[in-house]
Amino acid sequence: MIKNLIIISIAFFCAIGYSQTTQNAKYVFLFIGDGMGANQVYATEMFLNAKSNEIKADKLLMSSFPVNSNMTNYSASSYVTTSCAAATAMSTGFKTNNGIIGKSPDKKIAYENISQKAKKAGFKVGILSSVMIDHATPASFYAHQDSRNMYYEISMELPNYNIDYFGGGGFHHPKGKKGDQPDSFENAIKKGYTIADSHKEFNKLKNGDEKIIAINPEMYPSGEFYWAIDKKEGALSLADFTKKGIEVIDNDKGFFMMVEGGKIDWACHGNDGVSMVHEVLAFNDAIKEAFEFYKKRPDETLIIVTADHETGALSTGINYVTNPELLKYQIISVQEFKRKMTELKNTDPQVSFNTILDLVQADFGLGNNDIGLFLDDKELALLKSAYNKQFKGNKNVNADADYLSKTEVKSIGETAAYILNKKAGISWGSGDHSGTPIPVKVIGKGQEEFSEYFDNTDLSKKIEKLMGI
Repeated sequence: MIKNLIIISIAFFCAIGYSQTTQNAKYVFLFIGDGMGANQVYATEMFLNAKSNEIKADKLLMSSFPVNSNMTNYSASSYVTTSCAAATAMSTGFKTNNGIIGKSPDKKIAYENISQKAKKAGFKVGILSSVMIDHATPASFYAHQDSRNMYYEISMELPNYNIDYFGGGGFHHPKGKKGDQPDSFENAIKKGYTIADSHKEFNKLKNGDEKIIAINPEMYPSGEFYWAIDKKEGALSLADFTKKGIEVIDNDKGFFMMVEGGKIDWACHGNDGVSMVHEVLAFNDAIKEAFEFYKKRPDETLIIVTADHETGALSTGINYVTNPELLKYQIISVQEFKRKMTELKNTDPQVSFNTILDLVQADFGLGNNDIGLFLDDKELALLKSAYNKQFKGNKNVNADADYLSKTEVKSIGETAAYILNKKAGISWGSGDHSGTPIPVKVIGKGQEEFSEYFDNTDLSKKIEKLMGI
């Protein structure tokens, strides 16, 4: 009898201990740097360190976290994943095929995701992104659709799960591709959501507000943030949306918040190294907001920083050459330079190549011998070829084309970025995703759960264990 009591007591206390260890992460932040592999982080740190005249290893905040491991990310259909398949794995614990949102590879099963589970358990939930909130990664944390391209259907599904705070970009096609379907925003309003799409409405948001869709008042027509490098006056940052999100959903029970730095991926698809660096820095600023929260509640808060995949097969160093200090001379995104060229072509279609070279030097530093950015004959020929195609040919460069669209016209801006990257020692293997494992950086309650190499399907399982859901 005594032996049985001892066994029962041990089991009871073990159960209590397990419960305490699995439910002690009340506030969980999951930061996903879309396309952010190890070299995207390292190149950004090289850029920061280039401000001094010595080789050193100053780190981004994320790299100072005590747990640094790696995660595999292959999909059910390929060793090279897409964002939706990776985010589905991270949010549900199940693999799916490339192209699918929140469903099984045969599209017959809608997987329950961590946002749904957290809501059922009484936690508040926030989903944020610097791109459209019906885009692949944020959508995978609430939606279930046969294709990531079903943007309208995703936006109509968005309000169905009572998620507390959406923040960031807008919708791709709020009235469908043809603009003739019921409005996605009106659908959300009918289901109890408040749309905050002005500075005044954003600033008014406060703790306890429920069912919010906060949208950046300043963004591109398609619904994504302006590039961080371009510093558009008045535009809200991902850090602003993260700080506001914390304010809105903070509560005694706890919350789960997913924050995506979506334009890291877009810059890498375009092989725009300097814009990528500034997007990683903007992402790091958002992490700082979570870290400030963590410092006040270190025993209850968990911060995870990772990615869905790497984009661009980025390498640092070309034949031992690294000159990251040269990157500072690019002061504009390739997209905004494309816009500048389009405006110039409309106003002065006969503009000379020498005038273009002056603009390239002003915005990329190229051609300025005094700062080490001499242009040789081959590089000048590349720029001249791009100029001829863009200004003398009959094909226009669409500055606002979808970031995944491929074009045979290599624009002047893309050519300038390619030359500058090469001089700085940055090379790209592709304009698409690679299959490399991606970094995982963690601090906070339960951080040891992430210390060993794991697969992306284990991510949500680990979080759910720590939150007790």
